[in-house]
Amino acid sequence: MIYNLPGRIKTLEPSPIQQALQNTTASDVIAFSLGMPSENLFPILSYKRVMLDFWMPNSLQYAPPIENLKHQIVDLMKQRGVNCTSKQIFLTSGAQQAIHLLCRVLIDRDEVAVTDTATYPGFIQAAQSLNINLSAVSVNFVDGMDMNELDNLYKKTRKPKFLYTMSEGHNPLGMSLNKEKRLKLTEIARTYQIPIIEDDAYGFLNYQTVEPPLKAYDNDWVLYIGSFSKILAPSARVGWVIAPETIITKLEILKESNDINTATFSQRIISAFLDKGDFTKHLLHLQDSYKEKRDKMVKSLRKHIPELLFITPPSGFLIWGKLPYSIDTDKLFWQALKNEKVSFLPGTAFGFSSDPYLSHCLRLSFSYCPLELIEIGVERLARAIKNYTI
Repeated sequence: MIYNLPGRIKTLEPSPIQQALQNTTASDVIAFSLGMPSENLFPILSYKRVMLDFWMPNSLQYAPPIENLKHQIVDLMKQRGVNCTSKQIFLTSGAQQAIHLLCRVLIDRDEVAVTDTATYPGFIQAAQSLNINLSAVSVNFVDGMDMNELDNLYKKTRKPKFLYTMSEGHNPLGMSLNKEKRLKLTEIARTYQIPIIEDDAYGFLNYQTVEPPLKAYDNDWVLYIGSFSKILAPSARVGWVIAPETIITKLEILKESNDINTATFSQRIISAFLDKGDFTKHLLHLQDSYKEKRDKMVKSLRKHIPELLFITPPSGFLIWGKLPYSIDTDKLFWQALKNEKVSFLPGTAFGFSSDPYLSHCLRLSFSYCPLELIEIGVERLARAIKNYTI
């Protein structure tokens, strides 16, 4: 049977992340393509302990968002330099749902939103599914978005409805905005009254002192997205939005039509874990472990692929690299996977418009790969680059 699907559905394609999961899960492949947390760092024993402490039937029932978890998130955000109230917290089924719901609140179909030239594919998918027109602002993988270009874009007649970006541990660029750019970005938002959706998926995974999120610089024009996926468990599917109460009300209505409410079971486990006081110790362990992996990859790249231009990311899971123009990373991906059993994501996976720059770039994740395999994987990638054929 052939269904006559709407045009917007016919054009949807699997994201590069979905394709990477399908193509790089073989046991003999060293996967630098997967921006997932290490399974060895999940606090399994802590989860077991807290699950024994709460009454199971009540935790398996439909329920409104858990207020205690909202208050705990308020306390967590203070660590990131953000002051908010529990009434400004909206719980979601992960950061991806938060992105989708905020898009639905802020924009109508065929209107314009702005993002970085290289951006998170999950946002591109959400925008395309809602028929949002995307406009790109150039980025430098060292220090981020071009503020002059953004300012000029906002001066155009057709006013964008919002900007989506990551200020810390950017996916895919790995970089973090400096204080000057954070101040400038929030100033532009206030001047033109165009909100920023700030995705802070990696904001708690810092390997040095970093600046507070954009939300700390502007409470009115920054809509903040946080998530427990990278720091506790992706499968829990619990994230949050910090927004004005008028926005929260609309999000509640949209979410109810989407999935009724965020999983009560997951909320209770996370809240109980935070109540036990293990979170700070757990977070420090994550930061130490991922920093060790990051440093191993950085050292290996400098040793085995000196032609790769990249920066050492101060936060997050990702390293963005630029290869010589003679190398197309889309072709390199398949050659590396087939011949060397190593994977990454090519730069074009993070674009939504034709940009020749992305064709020579790649994204490497150091989080999922075991520490002892990182240099071996980099050596394999170096061989694939050396033996690259057009």
